[in-house]
Amino acid sequence: MLKYVLRRFIYMIITLWVIITATFFLMKLLPGNPFGEAAAKMPPENLAILKAQYGLDKPEWQQYLKYLGNVAVGDLGVSYQFPTRTVVSVIKQSFPASLELGIESLIIAVIFGITLGIIAALRHNKWQDYSAMFIALIGISVPSFVVAPLLSLYVGNRWGILPPGLWEGPENRILPAIALAFGTIAILARMMRASMLEVSSLDYIKTAKSKGLPTSKIVIGHMLRNAILPVVTILGPIAVNVITGTLIVESVFVIPGLGYQFVSSITTLDYTMITGLTIFYAAILIVVMFLTDIAYGIIDPRIRMSGRR
Repeated sequence: MLKYVLRRFIYMIITLWVIITATFFLMKLLPGNPFGEAAAKMPPENLAILKAQYGLDKPEWQQYLKYLGNVAVGDLGVSYQFPTRTVVSVIKQSFPASLELGIESLIIAVIFGITLGIIAALRHNKWQDYSAMFIALIGISVPSFVVAPLLSLYVGNRWGILPPGLWEGPENRILPAIALAFGTIAILARMMRASMLEVSSLDYIKTAKSKGLPTSKIVIGHMLRNAILPVVTILGPIAVNVITGTLIVESVFVIPGLGYQFVSSITTLDYTMITGLTIFYAAILIVVMFLTDIAYGIIDPRIRMSGRR
């Protein structure tokens, strides 16, 4: 298991380095000026001083090596548009809200998605199966930018059941978490249903049924562990997508998350902020995938053995 983890850790470091390198040089290809419209009106000598301040007067390979060294010590640079703000400070200020919302919505999605999938598989071709898949179809078809305003309008404003927005007490977290989890519930439900149906047709399940074991013991002790493997595989990217939040949900419910900061940096061509936040998002994805690989190896020892061979 230790060799398996070390090998995955090395892959994680290499992947992160490739992403940092690609992001850095792609930013250099973007058209426009990182200092905004004010730079076009500056005298050439003032613009040269400004570039020297940010190290843009040096060759790109020197800029890359310096940036790589700064990232290694956790320094993602200073914003071009707001020189008093560093990328790390923006992440510290905005990410906790996105993280909290993401974790809450992920918990909701996992509980309801897996439960719906199990019920649909155990009641295959019955009304429970059709009802669960109908809910999943709605979840996949209706995007979050439709679900979020509807929840805020009806549940929040017209019916007054829950607060329609803001980021204050615990009750303010419920609607945005549901809006963000809605599509994920559908994906997990469909995946779990398909996996359960596939496992239920295997020989060892038929043997367990022929021995007269209770349905609950067959499902929990035999089917669930193998059926949940595909769900664990997709849970890593889904977790990152949910935890990092979405601009629409954060905007509708007035949540001070990191998604708004990321889109705002793109519209203002804030190269340092774009690069830093991209690396931050990528690091989260890579770490979660690393943990997913470990969990995959723990759940199914055959993964470790095949990797060793």
